[in-house]
Amino acid sequence: MRDAPDVLRRTGTQAAVVDQLSGGLSGVVNQVDLPLIHVANALPVNWCDCVFPPMVGWPYRSGLLARLRNHVASALLRHLTRPVLARYSDYYRRHGIPFDFEGPNSGFSRLAQIAQLPAAFDFPNPELPPWFHHTGPFHDGQGRAEAGFPWDKLSSEPLIYASMGTVQNGFEHVFRTIAEACSDLGCQLVMSIGPILTLDAVGRLAGNCIAVTYAPQLELLRRAALCMTHAGLNTALESLAAGVPMVAIPVTNDQPGVAARIAYTGTGAVVPFRRLTPVRLRRAVRQVLSDDRYRQSARRLQAAIQAANGLERAADIIDQCLGTRNQRRCDAVPPPLPRTA
Repeated sequence: MRDAPDVLRRTGTQAAVVDQLSGGLSGVVNQVDLPLIHVANALPVNWCDCVFPPMVGWPYRSGLLARLRNHVASALLRHLTRPVLARYSDYYRRHGIPFDFEGPNSGFSRLAQIAQLPAAFDFPNPELPPWFHHTGPFHDGQGRAEAGFPWDKLSSEPLIYASMGTVQNGFEHVFRTIAEACSDLGCQLVMSIGPILTLDAVGRLAGNCIAVTYAPQLELLRRAALCMTHAGLNTALESLAAGVPMVAIPVTNDQPGVAARIAYTGTGAVVPFRRLTPVRLRRAVRQVLSDDRYRQSARRLQAAIQAANGLERAADIIDQCLGTRNQRRCDAVPPPLPRTA
């Protein structure tokens, strides 16, 4: 908020595509009067009473009690983030930028809001504006660093691929629990440990397990019978793009909300992080592997993702908005936190 206005003016920037959660940058773009388009790389935060905030993982309900539950959760989140909102509000007032915190869609671009969350993987939300677009994943699998992998060690057994992401995966016991849960299922487990832990820190793992720091995730998912994930949106979408059902172990951020959508769409089972044991996890893995409805649901989502062609569609929406709309001030304010009661 301090340096970006001068940078945008000096570089002759003509428009901005900004993550929904970058409230400070949204204000800067508004200040210098540029067209603004919002994207949601994680779960969208167009919160309203019909959908609970992404940070919780309740089962989806549509009744009055569920709306009240969602409203209370949103109000609590607004209270917890009040210091951040105060900084944003002060910035907007000092620069004479109109802002309105009322309603679930205030604060975001009225040119376009683009989410890589497919509509088929989301809850019903009639309060989204017509310029909100569920496009599907933004990536095409290209441009990734090569990850060496011992392909010759793969057996003919069904493959379970497990990854707990690259940010909040520093829990040795989780990887040991995953290995123990899969040790007697007649499957081969491949685990991507990530950069936080070393293989030595994880220690000896039970069963037929290949553990690596980094894994060629897309290639392994094409061979997998099941994906075990922290329910990060990118891994979940890559698993669905391959038609692979999941067992989710959500940890933090929007992962509970992603896991709730996995359960809602029937594309997998969920084991809460705080209740994770080898017995519970083994039961969930067996459930998903033995019930073909999970794979059928995953393949239904796979077809929806392929039909959506998310990356190209997102680019087309941006091109169309910037080519057909006047460059005017967008109704963009900080990340919209829900109204208090």
